[in-house]
Order: sequence, then structure tokens, then C-alpha cells
Amino acid sequence: MVAMDVLIVGAGALGQVYGAELARGTATISYLVKPRQAAQLRDGVTVTRLHRTRGPATTTLKPARVYTDPAAVADTGWHSVWLMVDSTALHGTWLRSLREAVGDSTVVAFDQSLGDRPALAAEWPEDQLVALTVGVLAWAGPLGAERHDHTAYYRPPGGATILAGKPDRVTPLRDALEAARTPARTGRVGAGPALAAQNVPYLAALEIAGWSMNALRADTATAAEAAFEAATIVAAERGLPAPPHRWALDRRMRATLRILPVLAPFDVETFWRVHCTKIGPQTRTMLRDWAEAGERRGLPTTGLRALAAAMPPLATQRSQPETM
Repeated sequence: MVAMDVLIVGAGALGQVYGAELARGTATISYLVKPRQAAQLRDGVTVTRLHRTRGPATTTLKPARVYTDPAAVADTGWHSVWLMVDSTALHGTWLRSLREAVGDSTVVAFDQSLGDRPALAAEWPEDQLVALTVGVLAWAGPLGAERHDHTAYYRPPGGATILAGKPDRVTPLRDALEAARTPARTGRVGAGPALAAQNVPYLAALEIAGWSMNALRADTATAAEAAFEAATIVAAERGLPAPPHRWALDRRMRATLRILPVLAPFDVETFWRVHCTKIGPQTRTMLRDWAEAGERRGLPTTGLRALAAAMPPLATQRSQPETM
């Protein structure tokens, strides 16, 4: 397999995890980050994988190069560029500068909200894009602490990375992940937003319930209604098959709420509190966008609007979206 130069944009938990995993194979990893993150990355970061039945496995990732200016990455011919940032960051002049610098490189990005793909397609041709659905839960450790000294992650049973796009773009990425012993498979474009539509309303309801999984399990009615509405709206917007019945979605999510805390070797409630607080602006944007899209199509949005109205205020420091 040919070695590849990979640029990862964003050095949050998932950016570090995928950098460490790809580096186990044939990839040379570099980063584009905010200036305040550069020094720590250049010194190297610690990434720890947790297992349910055995001890943690720790690796140190030291990038080949660390950039803070999108235009500067033009010095390398990148095989792929991984945008490990949330939906609120896919705007601004930095994205245009990056597009001009990376040329025909494959662009790998999350595809969760309705606006993700259009925002990327405004800069890159559709056939250059690969949609990414991650197969891990990742966080800055120690979990819930104010100061962090490593990144940790857990791969649930069956947790594979899903890549969707043109085969000539997807196959080398899947092969690179498999060479690094990271489960990966090919999916369908649009599957990411469909999955997010089913899951995010339950995470919103968990936040409303004060991060208590017991409280959410006691009453999933609004979450189930909103998830079915969102899944129906995404299917209509992306030309996907209609979602299963509402009761089927709710049964699957109730099973996840019951099983994950038993399987996971960490405190699941604390993880969701930390993670969902960090991506709070994205959650609220997704609820709003689904509701607006549904209303344009004349589809039900009662549950989505109820969730959006009940969401607690964002913390002041997270009220403005970050660029990367």
C-alpha cells in the first residue's frame, strides 16, 4: 500500500483519535489548527483507547507538520484532508483558503446536519467529497476534569467508520484505516444525516433531563416524536427511504440507553454532558434546521419544536461558532 500524506483540520478529541489510528498504518499525519493548539501538538499528544475487558492501550502521536494558516498547507500534495470540525465551523473565509490550498485532494468530512453537504459542495466538487460517520466515542481526559493531559476513546461493539462517496475516493481511505486495524466500511451518501436525525433528538432530550439517563428512559415520548419527525424530514430532503415506524426507532434507542452504560468502561452520563455541551450550538442548529425544512415540506414538526423550545441556554463561551 502506498504511503499517504494526510492533513487533519482540527485537533479535538476525534481529530486526535483518527490521527493516531491512521498513523498506525501507512499515513503521515499533519494538522491545521488554531494557533493556541499548535505548541501542544508539536510536542506530541497522548491518545488512549479504552477496552471493556482489558487494560487501556496508549500511543503518542507526534505530527509531521502543524499549520495555523490554511493557505500554508499548499506546500504539500495531500492525499486526503479530514475536516474534523463540527457543522458550525463550515463557514468563513478559512474554508475558501483551504480549498485553494489543497487542490484535488480527497476531502473527508462529517455529514450530519442538513447544511453540511451544501456548505462543502459550495467549495469542492461533489465527487471530491467523502462523507464520514465515526465509529468511536472520544473525549479529552480525564473525563469531566477542567485540565486535560490526554485524549481517550472507546469503540463500542460493531463501531466501524463509515465512508461514503465515489469508490475511487473511498477505497484508498478504507484501505488505510484497515491497514491501521481500524474497522471501516463503505456506506451510502446521506446515511450520516439519517443516523443523526434518529440520535440527536434523544441527546437533546437528555440535556433537557439534566443529563440523567434514568430520567430520559422514564419518558422518551417527545424525543421519539422528534426523532421520527427529523428522520422523515431528512429522508425527504436527501431522497432516502422513509424511516421505520416511530415505535421501532424508540425501541432501538431505549435499548441503547439501557445497554451502553453497562458496556462502556467510563461514565456515560458524564461523557454525554461534556460532549453535548461542547457541541451545543450544533445541536440547536440541527433541531432548528430540521423543523424549518419540515415546515417547508408541510411535514409534522411538533416534537422538534417542543425540544428546541425546552433546550436550556447555551453557556456564554460557547455562544459563538468556532472556525476550526
